[in-house]
Order: sequence, then structure tokens, then C-alpha cells
Amino acid sequence: MTATLVVARSGSVLPLPPAALRFMGEDDERLLRVGDELAGLLVAHGMGPDSVVLDVGCGYGRLALGILHSTDHRGPYLGFDILRRQIDWCRHSISPTFPNVQFAHLDIRNDRYNPLGVIDPTETSFPARSASTDVAAVFSVFTHLYRADIERYLQEIRRTLRPGGVAVTTWFVFEDERLAQIASPASMYPMVHVLDDETRYSDPTDPLRAIAYRERTMRSMAAAAGLQVESVALGSWAGEAGATHQDLVILRRFATDTIVDPEPEAPDFGQRVSRARRHMMALVGRPRSRLRKQLGRMRRRLAPRRGRA
Repeated sequence: MTATLVVARSGSVLPLPPAALRFMGEDDERLLRVGDELAGLLVAHGMGPDSVVLDVGCGYGRLALGILHSTDHRGPYLGFDILRRQIDWCRHSISPTFPNVQFAHLDIRNDRYNPLGVIDPTETSFPARSASTDVAAVFSVFTHLYRADIERYLQEIRRTLRPGGVAVTTWFVFEDERLAQIASPASMYPMVHVLDDETRYSDPTDPLRAIAYRERTMRSMAAAAGLQVESVALGSWAGEAGATHQDLVILRRFATDTIVDPEPEAPDFGQRVSRARRHMMALVGRPRSRLRKQLGRMRRRLAPRRGRA
């Protein structure tokens, strides 16, 4: 059962996800407002009515709903996420009425949101063809990934973007002059724990709840993937003034990068299952207290009060 029905820009009835699926815990008004704001960021950075949009980490469809609710976009949209229940709802509730809006589930492993996932995040292939996307949206994803995983995602963003295509992304970034601010009580996620010189996180038992990288590290990862950092706008998450909550980073595939990469090979399911089994055994082999915490995070990962940053 859906929570409320509203009207999309096209005039069709637009369903909103049930509260049980909203890991951010928004009410209907905030859900629509945030979705509209995210859609507005895409429009501001080049999304036109016919643009092909790829939504990385689409969750329960906030951006898709915002696009349908507040823009004149009518081109193809594909959102994917590691959370099956949210994707199932989007497929069954949004796509039948809006067939240009499609969703896919990828069982990617993530210590916080999907610890028993079958797909190694460093071997992830996005469900989009090479050089097929005009605008990629990556909201509140890099704030929950380790560096090696981000490097793979950036490679896939570059592969799937058309030459000149843009990726609208959010991060938590810092340099030395911002260290005191991001670690202060004024920060929504005080980054007081050090993973290494490039990486800070807020929760000692759950690093992927909110993880930050030096801006130079972000730029280095983007460059290594073949992406240009077009702009960085600091957000308000650390207690500073900002137009967005997280730090907004605009990435672009170089227009001169006209190489069309081969499509990723079909995954070897047997190998993935074996890796997932080894990962599960590693969890079981941990001290019982750590395993209990890991399983507790699994149970809570969809709870509204433990949502994504």
C-alpha cells in the first residue's frame, strides 16, 4: 500500500513510497521537496527533456519522483540500488504508469547496507551500456563507500557517460583548513575517527555511516577514472553555509574522450557466490560481539532513523 497519491507534471497520479521503506524517515512533504531539489540540481547541470538519466543508488525513488513531479523530463531514466525491497516497490508502483522510468536491483556488497551481497563492489558493472548516458546522478553514495569501491564506481560512471556527459555527485570532502570544522560538534557527522591520512569517519563501529575524503583524494580518483572535476561546492553538513547538505561535486567525461568501451562481460555467478560465501565466513569468524553488531546493523539498515546521510 502506498502512503499518498500526488499528481506528476504530466498529470498522471504519482505514488509515494510507504513509510516502512523510507530509510531517511521523511514525511510526504519533505520527500517531495527533497526529490524536487535533487531534480533541480540535474536540470541546473544540463538535464534536458530528452536526456538519458542514470540514477546510481536510487533508493526508494526520491529523485525519480522529483523528476516526474517537478520537471518536463520525458527521456529514459534508469535507477538502480542494492536494496531489493525499495527497488521492488519502485518497479511495481512507478514503472507501470511511467514506462520510461525503470529500476534495477544489483546485489552489491556493502558493510552497512548489504553485508551479504553477492557482488564485490570493486567488480561492479552498472546496468547501462557504454557511452549511453547524458546525466548520471550519484546522491549520498560516495558518503557510504570505501575508496576502492569509489574508484570502481567512478570508472563505471566514465564508461556509461557519453563524451561530454555530466555526473552530479555528492561527497563529504575536507582539507586541513576544514578539519576542525568537520570534527566539531556543529557537524552533523563529526569526523573524529581516522582511517588513514586521506579518510575520516564519524561512527567508530560503523565507518560507512558517514565517511569523508580529502578533496585532493577525490580529485585524484576522478582523474584516474578519466573524469574532469568541473566544480566543488561545499555543503552545510559540517555546520557551514551551503546550498546543499552534502558537498556537491560536478564531474564530466571529457568531450574529446570518444572511446567506446566494450560492454562488461556477464558475471560469473559461481565465482560471485564463492566470494560471498567467503565474506560470510569472515563475518562468522569475527568475535561474537562484532558479529552481533554486524547483524544488528543489517536489521536496522532500512529503519528510518538509521538512514543514509
